[in-house]
Amino acid sequence: MIENKKNYRDSRYDFERDLNLLHEVLIDGKIRFTKESSKSIDAIKKVRYSPNQRIDLNTINELVRVTAMMVSNQKDTQEYEK
Repeated sequence: MIENKKNYRDSRYDFERDLNLLHEVLIDGKIRFTKESSKSIDAIKKVRYSPNQRIDLNTINELVRVTAMMVSNQKDTQEYEK
């Protein structure tokens, strides 16, 4: 079993990395949502950027955070297996 080195996010940089990875997989169409996950889709649509082109953390809710962490952990696992 693969152990995750990050059980939590150390900094804003790591959190923004996870959110940017989520953005990439959404753009590439590598993630799909079911009809039952409409709340997650709505939450992702509400994410905004601040004037300095960084993600506005006030627009991130728990559903977006969990989805971003899931995508990040999956990507880290894939890189570890290579």
